[in-house]
Amino acid sequence: MNDRGEDDGADLLALADRALAAPGWRLVFPARLEAAFERDTSAGRCRQLASSLLLGVLLYDAFILDDVILNFGHIGRMMAVQLGIVTPLGVALAAYIWRRPPKFWREMAGVAVTIVAAASIAYFTRIVPEAVRLPVMFSLIVVIAFANAVLHLRFGYALAGSLGMLAIFIATMRAPPALDWRIATYTAMLVGAAIVLTLVANHRLERQLRRAYLFGLRERLLGIGLSETNRQLERLSYHDPLTGLPNRRLLAARLAELWDEGEDAAAIGMLVIDIDFFKAYNDHYGHPAGDACLRAVATLLRQHMRAGIDLITRYGGEEFLAVLPGLDLEACLRIAERIRAAVAAARLPHRGRGENDLVTVSIGAAAVSPRIAANPGDLIMWADAALYQAKQAGRNMVRAAPAAPGA
Repeated sequence: MNDRGEDDGADLLALADRALAAPGWRLVFPARLEAAFERDTSAGRCRQLASSLLLGVLLYDAFILDDVILNFGHIGRMMAVQLGIVTPLGVALAAYIWRRPPKFWREMAGVAVTIVAAASIAYFTRIVPEAVRLPVMFSLIVVIAFANAVLHLRFGYALAGSLGMLAIFIATMRAPPALDWRIATYTAMLVGAAIVLTLVANHRLERQLRRAYLFGLRERLLGIGLSETNRQLERLSYHDPLTGLPNRRLLAARLAELWDEGEDAAAIGMLVIDIDFFKAYNDHYGHPAGDACLRAVATLLRQHMRAGIDLITRYGGEEFLAVLPGLDLEACLRIAERIRAAVAAARLPHRGRGENDLVTVSIGAAAVSPRIAANPGDLIMWADAALYQAKQAGRNMVRAAPAAPGA
């Protein structure tokens, strides 16, 4: 995760913590957190809303059987409304919601279906015999429960839809022939109670949904942060913090991997590289300058390694070690000479040696097949012996392993 990603995660985590501490009645997050909530939950919400709408349409159409059995009259007109208006609208809006529209249009599509269903019930109460008018009117309670508990419209939309259905119910009761005021009051109280109770359940359910999302988001963000921290710790454990090069731990792992290939392994080359008179450099310039020198040399060494194949490591102090899989001794010597020349050509001043002296390196080279060397330590020992010879010969030189082990 980059720095910007870490900042974004930290900001969202802080917003989630504040939202969890907010009063329980609040159902709206801060804008940025609300956008994340919608982004993460919209797909599931659309699937739930669309499938619930289709279920509602099926149940709504099932009441056609009651219309036939009870013989309300005007069956043709009722079926025309049910099958010609409400059902096609419900199926069309379910298909629309399945395509994941924006939140406003998604929730409004659910509100629209319930309002149209409520309006159809109001129409039915006007055309059925007066004796069955109240039972038909009470079916509005089923629509209210469906909208607020099954569709589980987001609370603001559920409230708007419920008020719309209540208005339709009141208008229906007041239309002539008007109901007796006592019956009208009782039925209004029943419908009102259904609205209040289902809205309370709707509010609680949405609150639980949002809190569950916040806890999941916190866990995910903390997990991401922990994973990133672990990756950084792992990188630090395998890399030298000064030069950024792999350290001896990664070197040991790579050599063990190469030796595990056994008889099938090709020759493995190795260079041991040492900065000449580095103690004098530190004594003259100071340790911060010495660290800068080490980083500069490390950068030059990287440029001569094959990406994804060779391994250049800081072996300790001013010493570096390169592992060159698949190269024989002659190839290793060519690479070593290019490195030596590149460091000299960089013309890094080294007045600790003399007024006009420069930073140079001495290099020992060796190559061997795992079939010959019993362990990686043998190869390191031979390359180190070659380095000693280069230093004895005057430094700023390349030497091959004196034992000349076979590749």
